[in-house]
Amino acid sequence: MPGSGVLRRVRGDGDEGMALVLVVGSMLVLAMLAFTALAFTMASQRFARYDQDYTSAMSAAQSGVDDYISRLNRSEAYTTIIDCANPAMKGPTTATNTCGWNASTTPGWSPVDGTRTGEMDAFFHYTVDASRVTTEGTVTLTVTGRANGEYRTIEAAVGKGGSTDYVYYTDFESADPSNVQAYPSGTSAACGGSGYDAAKYWWEGRSGAGCSEITFASGDTLQGSVFSNDSVLAAGPTFTDGFLTANPECHNVTTSTSSSNWKWCLRNTSGTYSTANFNGVLPQYHDPLYLDDTSAAFAGFPGCHYVGSTRIVFNSDGTMTVWNKTVNNGGTAPTASGANGGTAPSCGSLAQLDSASGATVSVPTDLVIYVGAAPSTVDRRKCYSGEIGGATGATLPLGTYKSTTPATPVQSTAPYTYDTNMNEATKYCAEGNVYVEGVLKGRVTVAAAQSVVVTGDIVLAGGLTGTDMLGLVATNSVEAFHPWVATYSPGKVNSWCSSNCAYKWVESTSSTSNSSAWPRQYNDPTGATSVSGLQIMGSIQTLQHSFYVQKYKEGASLGLLQVNGSIAQRWRGIVGTGSGAVSSTGYLKNYVYDTRLKYAAPPYFPRWVNAQWSQRYFGEITTPTEVRG
Repeated sequence: MPGSGVLRRVRGDGDEGMALVLVVGSMLVLAMLAFTALAFTMASQRFARYDQDYTSAMSAAQSGVDDYISRLNRSEAYTTIIDCANPAMKGPTTATNTCGWNASTTPGWSPVDGTRTGEMDAFFHYTVDASRVTTEGTVTLTVTGRANGEYRTIEAAVGKGGSTDYVYYTDFESADPSNVQAYPSGTSAACGGSGYDAAKYWWEGRSGAGCSEITFASGDTLQGSVFSNDSVLAAGPTFTDGFLTANPECHNVTTSTSSSNWKWCLRNTSGTYSTANFNGVLPQYHDPLYLDDTSAAFAGFPGCHYVGSTRIVFNSDGTMTVWNKTVNNGGTAPTASGANGGTAPSCGSLAQLDSASGATVSVPTDLVIYVGAAPSTVDRRKCYSGEIGGATGATLPLGTYKSTTPATPVQSTAPYTYDTNMNEATKYCAEGNVYVEGVLKGRVTVAAAQSVVVTGDIVLAGGLTGTDMLGLVATNSVEAFHPWVATYSPGKVNSWCSSNCAYKWVESTSSTSNSSAWPRQYNDPTGATSVSGLQIMGSIQTLQHSFYVQKYKEGASLGLLQVNGSIAQRWRGIVGTGSGAVSSTGYLKNYVYDTRLKYAAPPYFPRWVNAQWSQRYFGEITTPTEVRG
């Protein structure tokens, strides 16, 4: 009412409700952000968990490889058994076993950590293929790792280390004390003259003992890792891929940033160190490695077996032509039971082997070719010219020496010619020597109770990337054939004699010459390599002696000796003379590692004495369906 004095509040159109809207909206936005972050976090956790499980599955698979290797190093026989107590090995199999496992057996799993056996924990399962352990020296493992429902599988090759790990291995760097060309007057004890156990490494007292020390020349190239138990004498060779030695001075090499002290890994003679091009790869000290002399075992390995001097030419179609004289086997019809003093050859008939054309038989792939000595009842004599066999114009030995040549001549006896290498008693016809050349299709190791003599190129039909593989193993030596034919004439036993004189055969050095037709040449079918000299695609191992060139001091330069594979020897072998980029006599060296040897070796190839089983290679493969849960 007018004049009453009472004030009234009038409600206006204000925005007080907007605050509530803003508050509620902000809360909704914040909630949405929180839910988004939560969703992202949960998704990330799933991805992180998957990544963790995926990685754990691979680690579990590697644990399976390590588990099997540890069992092998405890017992070599583990390659041949099915272990019923090992759950990781349990699985479907058609092989006869005492575990009761069959084609429907459910795969078993071993926990990586024996105390953690929940479903989310890591496990491994493996299958073993040991079918190549005696031939290639490897076991193939297929190992699956499992972690929280994730599976990953790797295939690994497990093997023992051997000389095929290196392109070149030597125990002693001096010449073999039994090499009459290196030591025509004999050797001192320090060089092994009184037995191999008396031999010394360079730092143990061989210096000044008159040993024949061999030098790597400036024109020599070794492509692959090199290993020596001794101290290497070098004058500028190239080692492209690593150099290891048991030379104690090599401990002084402590840095890879400076090559000024790398010389300590080489020979120090009278205060002057040897020189080499290490191609920027640090040389290193390594504990000694020793060859296992398993030469006697080759006589019991399966394949083709012969006795007495044997000639083999490999043919590119997977066959080989073999010559072997019946008389070298102890009689006209030797048998496996020993009749007539010998044993029958296992590949090719006696009539074929003794013929001019020889016996053409299949290469015993994944097995061995072994040539042993004839029984003691067989006459130890020189081989007559052409007796070892071969194609027309390519028979061995070279020369005119024959069965009617008298042991003691008279003045009127006609001269004869003969390869001087064949005068050595170890080359007599009843001894276990094999002469080999040609194009090999297959995988085989050629072994001999005496020496393996390479009479020409040996190349692989499939080249260095195929499946063909060659091993050459000799109890005595592996020799590059270098015939040195001399004329032998009657000469007086006593030069002062004037009548009724006694005569002997005397070598006329003025008429001595090598044959230009040898060694025989074969083309590499793949065209990958071409060598003017001698080429060998294979792994060479001499278990007691050396790899060397016959009559390496004689004649002119022979070009290049190329080995695509590996070389291992007890004593350093001499292949030529000279100090420059061109040899004065014999060959320069070009040794190239066959990288396939990292994963496999030729059949029945020897291993290190102190070798341990280890993983040679591995790769991931698709997990087999039958292994998944």
